[in-house]
Amino acid sequence: PIRKLSAGDDLGVLFSHDREDTLPDSFAGALATGIPAATLTEILTEKEELPTPAQALQAAIRNSPPPQERIDLHGCTASEAEIKTENFLARARRNRLQTVLVITGKGLHSPEGPVLKDVIEARLKIMKSNGTILAYLWEKKDREKSGALLVYLP
Repeated sequence: PIRKLSAGDDLGVLFSHDREDTLPDSFAGALATGIPAATLTEILTEKEELPTPAQALQAAIRNSPPPQERIDLHGCTASEAEIKTENFLARARRNRLQTVLVITGKGLHSPEGPVLKDVIEARLKIMKSNGTILAYLWEKKDREKSGALLVYLP
């Protein structure tokens, strides 16, 4: 039973009676004396590993909604497309969107072949490396067959 304290009790005396002498020297010692060996082994065996960054990214992509907004860059010059994409993604982040679609087109009607695909992909690589976006994927999983990028935002 726990006794009730009275007005005359000296808390310094009550709580200082050499309890520090019984404390283990280290945290590991406290664990070893405080947890039975069988329980400690069970805890360590049942402990789940944290996901790797790649696994966490895959889970974030898997759990993201379909594109919530899109931008179509058809007809833009390379520099216009870069500026529009950066502004679009900044606005999407401010609006807390998770997934957006950036349509570059396949470049089939361009005499020099696709230009925007290269420019926008290069810009997205930079944005991914500095943490502005989580990831991007070509919509049809194949760059040559795709004319749009899915962009995942943090």
